[in-house]
Amino acid sequence: MSVSSAADREIELVSRMDNETPVPNKNNPVLSSRDAYELARRRFGLTSTVGFACSLMLTWEAVILNIGLGLRNGGPAGLVYGYIGVWIGFISIFIAMGELASMMPSAGGQYHWVSILAPDSSRQFLSHVTGSICIIAWTAAPTSVIYVAGSVLQSAVAMNHPRYDPKGWHVTLIMWGILLICTVLNTWLGMILPVIEVLILILHVLGFFAVLIPIIYLGPRADARSVFLLSYNFGGWHDITLSTLIGLKGIVAAFLGTDGAVHMAEEVANSSLVVAHSMLFAILINGLLGFAILIAFLFTAGDLTAILKSNATYPFMYILQSSTGSTGAAIVLSSIISILQACAGLGAMASGSRMLWAFSRERAIPGWRWIRRVNPRTAVPFHSTCCIVIAVGLLSLINIGSSVVLNIILSLVLEAFFSSYILSLSLLLYRRLRGDIFERDQWPNSNSCFVWGPFHLKGWIGTVNNIFALVFCVLMVFFSCWPSNNPPSLSHMNWSIVIFGGAAVLAVVYYLGWARKYYTGPLIEVEVATAPMGQRSGGGAL
Repeated sequence: MSVSSAADREIELVSRMDNETPVPNKNNPVLSSRDAYELARRRFGLTSTVGFACSLMLTWEAVILNIGLGLRNGGPAGLVYGYIGVWIGFISIFIAMGELASMMPSAGGQYHWVSILAPDSSRQFLSHVTGSICIIAWTAAPTSVIYVAGSVLQSAVAMNHPRYDPKGWHVTLIMWGILLICTVLNTWLGMILPVIEVLILILHVLGFFAVLIPIIYLGPRADARSVFLLSYNFGGWHDITLSTLIGLKGIVAAFLGTDGAVHMAEEVANSSLVVAHSMLFAILINGLLGFAILIAFLFTAGDLTAILKSNATYPFMYILQSSTGSTGAAIVLSSIISILQACAGLGAMASGSRMLWAFSRERAIPGWRWIRRVNPRTAVPFHSTCCIVIAVGLLSLINIGSSVVLNIILSLVLEAFFSSYILSLSLLLYRRLRGDIFERDQWPNSNSCFVWGPFHLKGWIGTVNNIFALVFCVLMVFFSCWPSNNPPSLSHMNWSIVIFGGAAVLAVVYYLGWARKYYTGPLIEVEVATAPMGQRSGGGAL
C-alpha cells in the first residue's frame, strides 16, 4: 500500500515488479513523475468528494426517470421493496470497495486492486481485462446520462408543443451542446471542479424539494394498499418475482456511479479515509432522497395503468403533470431534472478521464504517451478528457439512426460496472479467506502479505459482507441482460450482452497480441523524502 506523501515530497511512479517492493533508484523505470505531481495536487476534500459522488449517482432523479421500467415489471410494491433491497446491496458493495480504496487509493481503481490482489500467474492479464472493462463502463456512463438529459429536454418541448415532431438527430445536437459545456468545465476550468461539485450537491438537494413539495401539496392521494401491496406484470412474464427482478434495472441504474470517487483518489486529501467515507455518505444521502421521492410519486401519481398504457417515453413527466395539474409546472420540473442529469455527465466525464489517464500511464493502451499528459496550468488530464469527449460524441450519432440501438449500448453500463466489481471483490474475498491481509500493527513485513487501510470491517463481519456484495453483483449482471418484454421482438431484444462479450473478447485479443509486451501492471506511488538517497524510504507496494 502506498503511503500518502507530504506536500513537500517528490512523487514518483514506478512499475510493480512481481513481489518486489519498488524503491526509487536508477534501475527502476520511473514514468511521468511531473504528470503525477500535477495530478496529485490535493484539491478535493470530504465535502467536494461527497458532492462529486452524489452528482454521479443522482439517485432521486434516476428513480423517477426510470420509474416506468419498474411499474411495468413489478408495479408499485415491486418498486418499494426492490428499492430497499437494491439500496442494501449497494451499501454492501461500497463498504467492500471502500476497504479496497482505503488500502490502495489510486485513480486506477478496480484494475489496480486486481493487479495487486491477484496471484502472480494471472495478475497482469486480469488487471488489463479489468481496466478494459472499466473504460467501457466510463465511456458508456457519460453517454447514458447526457443522452437522458437531451431526451428529457426534447420530451419537455414535445409536451409544450404537441405539433412538434421529435427526431433522433435533435437529441444528438442537444447532447453535443451539453458535451461542449461539460468539456469546458472539465478542462479549461478544471481547477474549479471541486467548487462546481459542491454547487451541484446543493442544487441536487434543492431540486429534490422543488419536485417533492409540489407533488405532495397538489397531487391526489392513493391508499397505502395500492402502493405497498399492488404488483404489475405488463412485461408478460410467467412469474411476478421474475418480473420484479427484471424491472429493478431502473433502480439499480440509480445507484451506479458512486465508485467514480475512487478514480479521483489521487486528487483527494487524506484519500485513504475520505474516498471510502464519501462513497458511504453519498449512498446514504442519495438513498434517502430516492426512497422519499419514490414513495411520494407512487402516492400522488393517479391512475398508473393509464400512464403505462400510453407508452410515454418518460412516464414521470405525465405523473408530474397529473400531480400538479399544470403542464407548465411539469415542464419546469422536468427541465430541472434534465439539468441535473447534465451535471452527472460532468462528473462521469471527470471519472472516465481519470480512469483512462491512469490506464495510459501504465502503457496499457495505444497512444499512452500522449493520453497520459497532464495540463500544467489546470492540473487535469486534458488529453484523456478529449478522448472521452470524442467517444461520447461518436456514440451519440447512433441515436440519429435508431434510439433502440443506443439504448442497448447504454445498458452496457450495468454489465461493465458490475463485472469490474465482481473481479475486484472476488480477489478481496480470496485474500481474506487465505488470511493474507493484516492489521497495520500486526503486519509480518512480508511482500506476500497485505495491510488493511484505516477503513475496513473486521473479522467475520467483513467476510460476510464481502460474500453478500458478490452475490448481489452476480444477480444484477444476470438480470441486466434480460429484455423488458416477453417474448421480445428482434428489434427490441437486449443485445447488450453480445456487445459486452464482443468488447471483452477484443480486449483479450488486444492484450495477447500487443499489450502484454508493454503492460507490466499498475504504477505505484512511492514516497521519496528530500533526504539523500541512502536515507530515503520507499512507501512501496502493498
